[in-house]
Amino acid sequence: MTRSSVRIALVLLLIAGVGAAAWQLYGREARRRDGLRQEQSLDALREQVLHAIDDSRTAQQAYLAQGQGLDFWEAKFAEAMAALTQGLAALRTQANGQPAAVEALDAADRALKVYEGVDRRIRGFVVNGSGLMAADTVYEDGLKTSGVMRSSIDQAHAALVGPARTGYDERRLQYIVAGAAAGAGILVSLLLLPTGRTDEPEVELHAPESSLHLGERAARVEPLTPAADTLRPAADAPTPVAPAAVEPRRAAVTPAVPDDALDATAKVCTDLARVKDADELRDALGRAARLLDASGVIVWVPDRGGTEMKPLLTYGYPEEALRRIPTLPRDQDNATAAAWRDAVTQVVDATDTAPGAIAVPLLVPQGCIGVLAAEIRHGREAATATRALAQIVAAQLAVLIPTEAD
Repeated sequence: MTRSSVRIALVLLLIAGVGAAAWQLYGREARRRDGLRQEQSLDALREQVLHAIDDSRTAQQAYLAQGQGLDFWEAKFAEAMAALTQGLAALRTQANGQPAAVEALDAADRALKVYEGVDRRIRGFVVNGSGLMAADTVYEDGLKTSGVMRSSIDQAHAALVGPARTGYDERRLQYIVAGAAAGAGILVSLLLLPTGRTDEPEVELHAPESSLHLGERAARVEPLTPAADTLRPAADAPTPVAPAAVEPRRAAVTPAVPDDALDATAKVCTDLARVKDADELRDALGRAARLLDASGVIVWVPDRGGTEMKPLLTYGYPEEALRRIPTLPRDQDNATAAAWRDAVTQVVDATDTAPGAIAVPLLVPQGCIGVLAAEIRHGREAATATRALAQIVAAQLAVLIPTEAD
């Protein structure tokens, strides 16, 4: 194409089209990011509420353990209830009148009131010395009511996250707009390619005037047009991506140790180094368990013969369960015994019916003097950060365990 006016018009149209496509991409990217931020906010609120429920269950189970201190765990339960109430209120502000979410949150509020009544009954049984009744209430009514709350929270979260998940549609439309702009750019570029021919020069005719006139010749001489093949995009040229071929992008989750977790670990290790009595040690071990998101923790140490291990410190297990824990032979086929024998951290992956676990050896210059075993919730035993935090706590606990040289 050789006419400069047509070339300029094509370039201007291309610039206008690219500008419109860029504006569309910018707007859709902004909407996609807003939806992603809203989804992340809802996920954080859901995690807060579920953690509060887990912490309240831990406090109720601790009521049953001898020497744990009812006042201490009652305060922990109150803290968990405050966090749970705050999280439910935050989720309700996100509901924006969505019927399914509001209905699920109402069910969660009703279950919360029942759950607080169950906790009062448990504490009443403990104060009156009715340990069996308290245990039945913890593992029957408490477990059932907390399960209703968790189910209601999950339903509310699903109802709220649905409208926020616009990332796939927006990303697909972005690809379509980008592909259309690229196709238009390729087409215009091909039309602007030089043809290798110039305008026909004027021809001076010497034939008689009656045989052929210049006007008639000029009317029959047609300008050259690009061949049909040159109008087809090259084989390797990018083509617009069909919507069906677009897959949603998912951000890779790189487990990392957050600053607050490192700070909490440092405080736990500092407190372990300064413990003066059993209560302080029990409190530090409980905070270490919550840091690891562990439902139960046992510190195993060898007996005098060095052939079996027995529990020295425990957290999160009722007294009835602790009395049923046998000694652990050195050659037994499980993660704790393997960590003792090999002095290497062992990880047991969670299944549909059992939680995951981590067994970390307590190492000193004389060798392995015990094992820190923890049942990890929510499948976090596979995270490098969880193993690292467990090893840090185990290293500090190893200093507290007496050895034969001591």
